[in-house]
Amino acid sequence: MSLRELASKAKNRGRGVGRRGRLLDVKEIRRIRRRGYRAERDLVRKLRNYGFRAVRVPVSAPSSEPLPDVFATKSDMLLAFEVKSPNSDRAYFQKDQIKKLFEFLDMFEAYPRRNAVLGAKFPYRWIFKRVEKIDDYVVSKGEESNIAFT
Repeated sequence: MSLRELASKAKNRGRGVGRRGRLLDVKEIRRIRRRGYRAERDLVRKLRNYGFRAVRVPVSAPSSEPLPDVFATKSDMLLAFEVKSPNSDRAYFQKDQIKKLFEFLDMFEAYPRRNAVLGAKFPYRWIFKRVEKIDDYVVSKGEESNIAFT
């Protein structure tokens, strides 16, 4: 269920139902969204400090277009990121989100090095995971990143 669906239910009843069956109000849904936007902007700043040209793609709702949350280029490399800022010790990335990353990367054949990357921003720590195939992924707080930007 997307945040947009949760918000529309919340408008109709004054609250939404979260993934764990917990009731979410409109304020909480906005807070979740803001946390994600802040993480995306933080990632763009971090990438620019490493010499990448990075941009956040402001898509406010799930769409059929294959757009990543953030993408960055540096010389012959293109990175497409799906970003999460979880409230728990794990970040969940669904298969359809990963598929859109690969569809986006396939549009840019001019870049010989194209990578799909999952980014999870935990308090005081980023974890990045390069993915090679379309599947469901979980990034845990205790994992090590398998990609370096230097």
